[in-house]
Amino acid sequence: MSINTGRGEVPHSNIIGKRIRDIVLAKKGHEFRVYEPTLAEYVRLTPRVVTPIYPSDANIIVSLLDIHVTPPSGSNEDAPPLEILEAGTGHGALTLHLSRAIHAANPALPNLQSTSTGLREGEDPEKLAESIVESNNASLEAWKQQRRAVVHTLDISKEFQSHARKVVRNFRKGIYAGNVDFHVGDVSAWVASEMKARNTTEPFLSHIFLDLPSADSHLANVAPALHVDGILAVFNPSITQIAECVEIIRTQKLPYVLDQVVELGATATMRQWDVRSVRPRSVFKKAALSQASETSEASSDEASQDEAVEGHASRDGELEDNMAKTKSDYAMVCRPKVGERVVGGGFLGLWRRMRSSGEE
Repeated sequence: MSINTGRGEVPHSNIIGKRIRDIVLAKKGHEFRVYEPTLAEYVRLTPRVVTPIYPSDANIIVSLLDIHVTPPSGSNEDAPPLEILEAGTGHGALTLHLSRAIHAANPALPNLQSTSTGLREGEDPEKLAESIVESNNASLEAWKQQRRAVVHTLDISKEFQSHARKVVRNFRKGIYAGNVDFHVGDVSAWVASEMKARNTTEPFLSHIFLDLPSADSHLANVAPALHVDGILAVFNPSITQIAECVEIIRTQKLPYVLDQVVELGATATMRQWDVRSVRPRSVFKKAALSQASETSEASSDEASQDEAVEGHASRDGELEDNMAKTKSDYAMVCRPKVGERVVGGGFLGLWRRMRSSGEE
């Protein structure tokens, strides 16, 4: 086995056993230096069965989730663990970033025995291997009960979940694998079964991340499991899918309040979007005046921004006329902040969990 490069093949045997920054030779004599891949390089270069959330976006998402953990100590032993639900594991890229973010909260993994331990005279190698595996499994289960932070990651596809498990396990000898519990199934069904298994109606999740094509259909079902002031994040390739979530929350009166909607992509500008259900006339006029005020404060491209404000006002007027014909009370506003050029890929909506009526 070898690695093909533009300067010749590098046999794997030349790399195995080398230290970081050692020099290895290709068959043509060219020198290469051995490095340990960063998390970003690992995510980009590992084989994939589904498009990953790329490192730049994953880092922004983890930052916006505002995750804070404390190292394990005697003072926080009785506190419930921080639990994060990721629905839509996919490649496992965001799973790794989430696991890294909570890693400091958990105690060190126990020392596990190797199945290649030397045999004593008269010992059965198969029985010895079985006993070592059982002992290691028991140690891992005991360690899991002591975890102070957990990422529950779920995917509807067994193939994707199996692949993601390998991706997480193979990064730096599984340094972050112990923080993650993998599940296969529907997110709404999983939340219901988990609350039933825990024999409680109390919320247990601090963060929920939905990377699903029909995220809006799960918003009501996951709400009971999210702590008050916990963060719900929805990641979709289309702004209209975020708008559907906004509308579902409004019409069903779900206990979420929109924090922000940001655009992610190759430029990583994190441009904020205005996504809301509004009544026409007064709201639209205020929005146009607000945007015009913001434009007057800008230092560049003032003329084009003024035109953009006028364009928004004109489109709002058309929308108002259409609503009058359909006798609708509400309309969706979905547009980038004025004066910006549309560039980039996915959209991230962030909500905070409110108290429902009857909750203390």
